[in-house]
Amino acid sequence: MMSSVIQSESSNPQRDVVLATAKVLLLAVVLVTTLLGNGLVLAVLLRRKRCHSNPLHQFMINLCVADLVVALFQVLPQLVWDAEGLLPGPDCVCRMVKYLQVVGMFASSYMIVAMTMDRHYAICCPLQAHRSLTTRRRKYFILMAWSLSLVLSLPQVFIFSRSEVSPGVYECWGTFEKFWVLRAYVTWMTLVIFILPVLIIIVCQVRIFREIHSNLCLRSERRTSPSGPDVLRTSGGKSVLTPSAAMSKTVRMTLVIVLFYSVCWAPFFIVQLWAAWDPHPPVNGAAFTLLMLLASLNSITNPWIYSSFSSSVSLELRLLLLCSRPLQRHSSITSSTHTSIY
Repeated sequence: MMSSVIQSESSNPQRDVVLATAKVLLLAVVLVTTLLGNGLVLAVLLRRKRCHSNPLHQFMINLCVADLVVALFQVLPQLVWDAEGLLPGPDCVCRMVKYLQVVGMFASSYMIVAMTMDRHYAICCPLQAHRSLTTRRRKYFILMAWSLSLVLSLPQVFIFSRSEVSPGVYECWGTFEKFWVLRAYVTWMTLVIFILPVLIIIVCQVRIFREIHSNLCLRSERRTSPSGPDVLRTSGGKSVLTPSAAMSKTVRMTLVIVLFYSVCWAPFFIVQLWAAWDPHPPVNGAAFTLLMLLASLNSITNPWIYSSFSSSVSLELRLLLLCSRPLQRHSSITSSTHTSIY
C-alpha cells in the first residue's frame, strides 16, 4: 500500500538478491492463484445468475471483482516493481496504479462488511428483510462499498508521483513534507481499511449469533411441546427444511471469511504501522518484507471459502473444470436452491 513511502529495498543498491527473487516468486504464485480462483468462481456465479437470483451471489460476484482488482493493480505492479527494481511508466501511470492499489484493498474489505451487514439484517430483522425493498437494500450496500472505496482512495493520486529519488533515477514515490503526516496517513488507512471494518463485522456477528442462539432455544422449547414438525410445506405438499440450517451455514461461511481476512491483513497493517512509527524499522529484513505480502493471500482464499460452503457453486465449478455441460443436472441444481439460501 504505502511501500513507496516507506523506504524499501527497491531503492537500496545493496538489496538482497535472494530476498528479491523470493518476493517475485511469491508474488507470481499469488497473482496466478488469485486470477485463477476468482476468475473461475466469478464465471460460475455469472452463469448461475442467468437462471437463479441469489442474494449472497451478488455480494460474492462483487467480492471476486474486488479481489481481481487487487490481483491486477496491487500484486501485478508490485511484481513488476520487484522484478525490474522500479515501476515503469509516466507520472499518470504511477498515480493511477497507486490509486487502484488502494481501491482494491478498500473494495475487498468493504464488500465483506456489506455482506456481513446484509446477513445481519436478514437474520436480526427478518420481517423487514422479506419486504420488497430487500433487493434495493442489497444494491445500496454494494454501491456504498464501491463508492467509499473510490472516494477514500483519492488521496493516493495526490500523494504519489514520479519523483527523482536520486540523480537521474525516477520512481513512483510518495511525498510528505512532515514525517508526522506520513504517520497520520498510515494510521488513518489502517483505521478505515482494517480496524473499523473489523469492529463493524464483530458487532454484526455477535448480534447474529445471539439471534440464532435465541431462535435455537425457542425451537427446542417448541419441540418439547406437542406442536407440529419443524418443516415447511410447499403448495404441492412437498416438505422442505426451514431456512435456519441454510442461515447457519451462511453465518459460518461469513465468519470463516472474516477470520481469514483478519489473519491475512493484521500482520500487514502491524508492519505498516511499525514502519511508520519506528524511527529505524527493519524494512529490509526478510520477515518484515514477507509479512507485507501476506495481505494479498486474502484475495486467494475468498473464492475457495465460498465454494467450499456452497454445494451448488462447488458442483458447477467441478463441472466447469472438467469441461462438462450440466444439462441434466442444471434443473436439479436450480430447483434445490429455491429451498435454501444457496
